[in-house]
Amino acid sequence: MTSSIFTTTRTTGAFPDAQFIKPAEALPEAICFNEAVATQSVIISGDAPRVNIPYVDTDPTANVVAEGAEIAQSETTLNQITIATHKIAIIIPFSNESLRYSDAAALVEDGATRAMTNKADNLFLSAAAGTPAGIANLDGLTTETPTKLTDLSPVLNVLAKTTDAGANPTGIVLRYSTWARLMGLTAADGRPFIEPDVTSSAVPRLFNVPVIFNSQAPADTILTLSAKDVIVSASKIEAATSTDALFSRDSSLMRLTMRLGFGVIHPERLGKVVLPAA
Repeated sequence: MTSSIFTTTRTTGAFPDAQFIKPAEALPEAICFNEAVATQSVIISGDAPRVNIPYVDTDPTANVVAEGAEIAQSETTLNQITIATHKIAIIIPFSNESLRYSDAAALVEDGATRAMTNKADNLFLSAAAGTPAGIANLDGLTTETPTKLTDLSPVLNVLAKTTDAGANPTGIVLRYSTWARLMGLTAADGRPFIEPDVTSSAVPRLFNVPVIFNSQAPADTILTLSAKDVIVSASKIEAATSTDALFSRDSSLMRLTMRLGFGVIHPERLGKVVLPAA
């Protein structure tokens, strides 16, 4: 975990010294901070349960103008989206002796980072409706639910429909087990629909859209995302330690906390394919 930002609270009697780290730097592997998945917005300040984020609802229009003619003003409509936020936190106990070994301290930090990343990914992709909902459980997504999986047409269909609705597909998110099902599809002559060169690529692409694997995506579900239509807002991550709670055990506690919120401006620009049972 990086510690490029360090601040000390003024009320040290109530709050111990803490590190405040930019969220994308602290959790670089979190899918919500991937530029192919979402657009980063304001940094949440404090413990706000809801955040208002402005966005351009109607893009300005360019026109063809005759030489010397007056150029008409373009009208741009501003709007705002109100998003609910999750508070993510973890506390890890460790012995003070372990702090004397840099490797042990690094392992604790790495484990905490993975735990925070997994929880952030789960909330962003799969949280049940009303908690607030993850991307896969939002209403209004362009959805395909084929009763039989014989080819890649369901994915192509949602890409076509979302693009017609104004999306710019920037990423396809799914579990690797779901990708394995797609790789196993073959045409009547036995040729795979996904060529081996694609599967072995460092950055696989499907219909020229980058494929992003994430174990927290819902099973048997494919999400096609348009980063400009997904807004993410997060607080700085506060990392603090205390020797008080476990003083009698000669141990300390590490605590990480953050706020994470996200919302979708135009849900019809996001695609969802739910595969039938294997």
